[in-house]
Amino acid sequence: MKAIRIHEPGDISVLRYEEVETPEPGIGQVRVRLRAAGVNHRDIWVRQGLFGPFSAPVIPGSDGAGEVDAIGPGVTRWTVGQKVVINPGLSCGMCRACLRGDQPACPSFRIFEGTYAEYAVVPETNLVAMPGGLTFAEAASIGIPYVTAEDFLIRAGAVPGQSLLLWGASGGLGIAALQLAKLRGLRVLAVTRSASRADRLRQFGADEVIVYAPGDDVSDEVLSLTQGRGVDIVVDSVGRESFFQSLNAVQRGGVVVTVGATTGGQVTLELGRLFRQRVTVLGAYMGSAAALPRLLPLFSRGLLVPVIDNTFPLEQADQAHEQLEQQGVFGKLILSV
Repeated sequence: MKAIRIHEPGDISVLRYEEVETPEPGIGQVRVRLRAAGVNHRDIWVRQGLFGPFSAPVIPGSDGAGEVDAIGPGVTRWTVGQKVVINPGLSCGMCRACLRGDQPACPSFRIFEGTYAEYAVVPETNLVAMPGGLTFAEAASIGIPYVTAEDFLIRAGAVPGQSLLLWGASGGLGIAALQLAKLRGLRVLAVTRSASRADRLRQFGADEVIVYAPGDDVSDEVLSLTQGRGVDIVVDSVGRESFFQSLNAVQRGGVVVTVGATTGGQVTLELGRLFRQRVTVLGAYMGSAAALPRLLPLFSRGLLVPVIDNTFPLEQADQAHEQLEQQGVFGKLILSV
């Protein structure tokens, strides 16, 4: 089969389009003939080696959709030919966290890698039936962004009438969080670096759009838009460049969700400002296994809309990474397999 592999961490030049052996499903596993793979910021961090050294060539990619191609011994849930979506969170399924439905808290939790390929072998429990009305590309755009956003909105206690400041609003995670927050009845203040994206963000429900450049103080505008009160929840995927502005923009007793660090993850924090203001800092990393099957029908019903900026053939994964790194994306990038 054809696949993109990374042999050593680095820039986009380490993404190699290669012929590799087609994997065989083992006990409880399913081989999926992938038709589309979603491109996430996580894939860039994997390519750069931020999750540790490579013990062997890595096939990146966590989100994907396709058809069941072969089933291993003991598989009972799937038959060849079914259209499926990969649920990318892998866990033991037996610990206390898994049994209470909080898979990301499992000690062995990790995120699946291997969708930048024609075939991928996945545990049968990590597949969800692809609903009607979606293309493979649309189905592959949903996983990590929407599951993560659904999880942190629930954990942050988001309820109708609250306000939410959303950094990186025009990216894949941002669009997911915007749509899910509006579905819950929140007022969303969306932050973007591109004035050209403001109208599109409003079309997806943003109540206010803040266009900023590096060095701007977004928190001042947030306080102005909230009559000095600040927002109930901040979703911060930017990291070092935005984190202290997020603390300035959140109200007393509010929640700052940290869900990425595209500008770096090192900050020096004075803890007093947290406990004096009763601020909760909530780390977000994927979500429960139940989230994706719960969310997918909302797309079929038109309550959520997949947003795809661009589609590249698999062999042009480097171009997809380049576009994502340049922050020139509204929604998701997809690899056609």
